[in-house]
Amino acid sequence: MTCPSTHPVAGSLFGRRHVVLPGTVGDDELRALAAEAAALPAEPAGDGGTVAIASLRRPVIADVALRLSGLAAARHLASPFEATEVSFVTRGAVAAVPRREQRYYLGCTASVVLAGTGTLTEHAERDRADVLQRSRIGPGDVVLLRGWSPLGAADPRPYLRIVADGGPLLMMRLRQNLVGSTREPAWLPLLTEAEIAEARTRAQH
Repeated sequence: MTCPSTHPVAGSLFGRRHVVLPGTVGDDELRALAAEAAALPAEPAGDGGTVAIASLRRPVIADVALRLSGLAAARHLASPFEATEVSFVTRGAVAAVPRREQRYYLGCTASVVLAGTGTLTEHAERDRADVLQRSRIGPGDVVLLRGWSPLGAADPRPYLRIVADGGPLLMMRLRQNLVGSTREPAWLPLLTEAEIAEARTRAQH
């Protein structure tokens, strides 16, 4: 068994809340994933964009999900990342306040930019003006976000805001729901009743 390094490596989440991995997914896979997204019915999202839920059983989605699981595991995450939910998200030029992922998503959220370009900013809190880090993102880039964990003094989830440059920014998002995971018996009681109900509803999709 190889012990993890005590020093951050390039693209590591060790000591960080998010990381951008440029040019990780190739053009052929981006086109195939965009075709998957185009075939799905999309619903309005809270930030003015749209979201469509997809199936992890689709071959191209399953292949990319497996690779992202390996990337997440290699970036010093505290727990294994096995995606249980996949969605396609379209973002526009107007974004809401910086947001964090819900606590029932574990390990990390992994997103792939399929089309369009934009700016991702990390914030100390829900204040747009307080920018900790700014990154440009475009097709093929992967964004890994730290998920919630009760094992530590600080909540590792980042506050992020993504704004498209003009045209829509299409992303595929992979997440791991606490419901159905090996940590469910110990961690689920730490959530609120509303969070538990929402997590169970999401797990049924």
